[in-house]
Amino acid sequence: MTNAIAKKPRLLLYVILASLILATNYILYRTPLFGPVPEGAVIGSLLDLLIILPLLTYFMIIHKRYSLKYMGIVIFAGFAAAYLIVPQQHLSDYPFLPYLLIVSEGAFLLFELYIAYTVITRLPKLLKEYKTLASRNSFFLFNIRKAVETSLPDNTAARILVTEFSMFHYSLFSWKKKVQIDHGMAFTYHKKNSVNAVYIMVIHAIAIESVGLHYFLHSWNPIVSYVLLILNIYGILFMLAELQATRLTPFLLTDDYLLLQTGFSSSMHLPLSNIKEIKRYEGPEKFSRKEQKELFDARVPDLVQEKPMFEILLHEPQNVHFIYGLKRKATRIVLNVDEPDIFYHELKRSLPE
Repeated sequence: MTNAIAKKPRLLLYVILASLILATNYILYRTPLFGPVPEGAVIGSLLDLLIILPLLTYFMIIHKRYSLKYMGIVIFAGFAAAYLIVPQQHLSDYPFLPYLLIVSEGAFLLFELYIAYTVITRLPKLLKEYKTLASRNSFFLFNIRKAVETSLPDNTAARILVTEFSMFHYSLFSWKKKVQIDHGMAFTYHKKNSVNAVYIMVIHAIAIESVGLHYFLHSWNPIVSYVLLILNIYGILFMLAELQATRLTPFLLTDDYLLLQTGFSSSMHLPLSNIKEIKRYEGPEKFSRKEQKELFDARVPDLVQEKPMFEILLHEPQNVHFIYGLKRKATRIVLNVDEPDIFYHELKRSLPE
């Protein structure tokens, strides 16, 4: 990890500056090095942790790289740092802090409402496009993403909202749905591994942790306990969405493309014309950091992760789609399927000469 940071000057500078901010504030309150805490020091610390540190994170990490939505997590982390570093007797002089946290999170709620408004104003066109795509198959995420790209091109806010729609669809409204495909061949990838057990274990752990942590934090600060409870509920919905999307979105092979969607958090729409070669994977079990940068690992989590069955090489880098509109390029794909021989021969036969 140290080598990875050293190769990225911006990240290295951010780590140094953030560490200095946290360390100086901790030393000020938690060690006798500077003697009594001077009057007004709390204001300076709050500015550091609630304004300077989030702004630093935005301009050096998030800006032009990740969704603005991550700022909600950054702001919450700043509040948590303030409560952990500044002694309670000093914070008691500023009772507005919990309300400031509510206002901050409320601002991001308004941002999401703005996103929803943007989509709603173009909803008729989007729904028409979605219904056309949905009549061909039941791949909700693929269809809604295509509809958004057609109706709201280059709209980052809409791409963020796609993740929210998909998560709630899969976690709450898809339990009675079945896979429907009118064109192409489907290949499942979850029946011969323990991916379902992995997600159930994670959901179970989050649920137990939520109860215990909520009870513990509620006696200290009810607002923080409720914020963490909401985040844990969000985490459970996310895991349920992954579980359901894995069941409902097998790999799809058509005459023109191969759709690889693992759960709902990563996917690739791959034209067959961009496939250079498919072969049995014979490499090492683990990939180096350099390999991972250009690799789409289309395997699902497993209690014991087996080696990939196949490796697909591409002529040109292809986009891998992640949650909240994030994307990156990949030139190689590794994957496992439940029926490897059939998948291999059908994909081989479908490739252009």
